[in-house]
Amino acid sequence: MTASELTLLLDQLGELMAEGTDDPEEGLELAALAGMAGRLGASTAELADAVAWKNGPGAALLAEAWALVDCEAYIDAIEGLAGEESTDEQVEEVLLDFDELCAAALWCGKAALVRDAARRVEETVKMMPEVYASAATYGKDLARLAPVAQNLDVYGWWLAVADATALE
Repeated sequence: MTASELTLLLDQLGELMAEGTDDPEEGLELAALAGMAGRLGASTAELADAVAWKNGPGAALLAEAWALVDCEAYIDAIEGLAGEESTDEQVEEVLLDFDELCAAALWCGKAALVRDAARRVEETVKMMPEVYASAATYGKDLARLAPVAQNLDVYGWWLAVADATALE
């Protein structure tokens, strides 16, 4: 994880905040960007506008967004990687989609909504590690972050990805 990744996340967050949103999906994207930036060490000041939005004008939109989240769809996508010849890019995309959901949930104080899904994803990765091995390096990078270690009930699946190895 690099400073440039944090800068990119903060830039994307700033752009989305400047555009404004009235779409639940974009609200969830905003929460994901803020959550991932916070995980990488963004300061309270850097996230102040997003926090004010979350607690004020964005609260109703986020409530609507969380009501629409279908954790089963994320689980199905992750499990579906095992049933086909998946490319490294497909594996990364599906895992990062779920990671965004987890980061948004933690940032919004909604970890309970993804906790069971995170546990199931962790079990899936442990049962078929070779499917997810291409993302192991990224998993190792994330596993080193204190916010990940402090939230293993939501991020434990990244440890399983970090441990994943390809079949010899």
